[in-house]
Amino acid sequence: MKVTIHPNFSAEKKYIIRVLMEVYLGLDYSIEMGETHEYKLTLKNGNSLIFADDFFKHFSEKENYLHKKNIPKRVRFVTSEFAPLNDIPVIFGNLTLVSPSESLSQTRFRRGWKEAHAMSCGIDIFAGAFFMLSRWEEMVNPVRDVHERFPAEASLAFKCNFLHRAVVNEYVELLWNMLTHLGIEQGRKVRKFSKLLTHDVDIPRLWRNAFSPIKTTLGDIFKRKNKVAARQHFSYWKQKKDPFDTFDALMELSENQNLTSHFFFISGGKTNFESNYNVEDFYIKKLIAHIHERGHVVGIHPSYDTYRDGAMLSWEIEALRAVSPQSVKMGRQHFLRFAVPYTWQVWEDNGMTWDSTMGYAGAVGFRCGTCYAFPVFNVLTRNELNLVERPLLVMEVSLFSEAYMGLNQVEALEKVQEIMETVRHFEGEFVLLWHNSNLVLNGEDYWATYEAILNV
Repeated sequence: MKVTIHPNFSAEKKYIIRVLMEVYLGLDYSIEMGETHEYKLTLKNGNSLIFADDFFKHFSEKENYLHKKNIPKRVRFVTSEFAPLNDIPVIFGNLTLVSPSESLSQTRFRRGWKEAHAMSCGIDIFAGAFFMLSRWEEMVNPVRDVHERFPAEASLAFKCNFLHRAVVNEYVELLWNMLTHLGIEQGRKVRKFSKLLTHDVDIPRLWRNAFSPIKTTLGDIFKRKNKVAARQHFSYWKQKKDPFDTFDALMELSENQNLTSHFFFISGGKTNFESNYNVEDFYIKKLIAHIHERGHVVGIHPSYDTYRDGAMLSWEIEALRAVSPQSVKMGRQHFLRFAVPYTWQVWEDNGMTWDSTMGYAGAVGFRCGTCYAFPVFNVLTRNELNLVERPLLVMEVSLFSEAYMGLNQVEALEKVQEIMETVRHFEGEFVLLWHNSNLVLNGEDYWATYEAILNV
């Protein structure tokens, strides 16, 4: 297949074409430059598919598109027989769709003349997908929460009610359905639904010494006025079991599902948001070795201030590697603190393989508009990185915290099922974050909810 594009912002266009066509669909193609502002895909059979270049055509290479004013004010939804769902969000472009029956041309082949079909689509799926995957929206929009994070409610997807939709995957299916209609001879990449279970180890154990259970129980009764939690903690104390020491149980549940759990450890930090442990502690080193022996994965949970500090990140990675029998190549930022594209770049500079920070604290859903892993693009250097993002879709804190969604367990499970149904539809990867310390908390037992999610 030949893809013809205008040379304006070719780095961005080549990146997103590669992601959608090669990484996501597994198609072979070549790129050549043309004079018209469009994305023209020409199949071997002579048929062609043209998408509007509705975004980048408005800017010259000298005129940076990275401005808040360039974020769409609204998103329209259009129905199409080629859309994978009932309708499809249009981030950039228009709603015009010209079918093959309406647009016919003549193309010459070796053996003579043959009728070739052309299809034109007004939706700029490439700029829309680039907008979602590159997250340049977050760099140009200065809104931040108390932790300097870009909040869900500030995003276009939230404002226009498509955060719950994997819009990039929808664009890919729209593209594939149109190519299929035009008679593409290549097969697409075969994908299979999967689950990625991750656990940020913020607090590996609740009790630090023999007196801690008594102190915790008394605090529940007199300070927090939570008798349910008091009974719960007393019960665990009688069993001589720390309620946050859930590692073996989590690994067992994973193994029963033929899944691998990923445990991300903090190995530095000097703020009040850091952990109460040191990776050099005997019990932490023993825990990490035990996770490795059971065939699960150890990763990094970089401390609160590392998201812009490559030197600090490097030190913490090496500190964890020093006590881990595994090569530490992946993880997630503590508190989901992230700055586009700086955090991705410092991860790249430190030789990391993949990150899974790209989910919102305040809401579950598709921050990047996708349930597929994808290579990262730095919009400032205009380079594709080796680093891969595996977007976080659901965090239990987002579901249950009163500061965020504040759902009960029934509502939370329904929301997770909704997200997972979307991921299954696209044969994607469901990335779940559930802290080891949030399975038995403040009188609430979340084990049943966690197990139910694994069985969905």
